[in-house]
Amino acid sequence: MKNILHSMLLVCTLIGLSACGALGGFGAMKTGTQISQEQMDEINSKSKQADVVAIVGQPNRKTQVGAKEIWYYDFSQIGQAIIGKNINETTVFEFDSKGMVTAHYKTGGTPSNNSNPLLKAAGVQ
Repeated sequence: MKNILHSMLLVCTLIGLSACGALGGFGAMKTGTQISQEQMDEINSKSKQADVVAIVGQPNRKTQVGAKEIWYYDFSQIGQAIIGKNINETTVFEFDSKGMVTAHYKTGGTPSNNSNPLLKAAGVQ
C-alpha cells in the first residue's frame, strides 16, 4: 500500500512539473526560430549570409534598407520555466551590400499575425 501511494505521488509530481514547464520547457508552446547565445557567438564581422544560414537556418523575414539587408528571426514561447515567464524575442542580423554581417543582436519580439489562440491568450501576439 505504501509503495502504491509513493508511486501515485511521483506520477502526480511529474504531471505537475511538466504542466508548468519545469522539465526543460517540456510541454511549452514554441513558434519561430530560437537562437542561442552559443550560435550568436559563432557569428562575427567576418561572417557571410551563407554562414548565418548554416548556423541558424533561413530567416523568418527579410527587409532591405538602402544598401543593408536585414534578417529577422522571431521566437515566442509560452509555458516556460517554473516562474511561468514567457519569451517573445527577435534576433536581428544586418548585412552590408557584400553580404557580410555588420551587426547582430536580440530585441523584444515583434508580434506576428499568427492565429494561434494560445499565444494570443498569453499576450505574446
